[in-house]
Amino acid sequence: MTDIKTIMTKLDEMNGVIRKAQTDLNNGKVANLSYLDTQVGKICEEAVKLPPAEAKQAQAPMANMIGNLETLALTLQSFQNTLKERTE
Repeated sequence: MTDIKTIMTKLDEMNGVIRKAQTDLNNGKVANLSYLDTQVGKICEEAVKLPPAEAKQAQAPMANMIGNLETLALTLQSFQNTLKERTE
């Protein structure tokens, strides 16, 4: 079983990846995020196996990651719509 420290590190790293992808997208660059679903899924699987007290510690970073993912998804959708408009 993965410990809370490892999960917190993975959450921090994933949030960094998501923030960088967001920054890149804001600058017109699209990063390859094909691995993102798998990595996020692994982190979530590990987090649900934590004892309740430790799982509670991971709630805020998990919520932050989910919020960052939602923002990135909206930005990606907007980016795609802009590209589509340019080609029409």
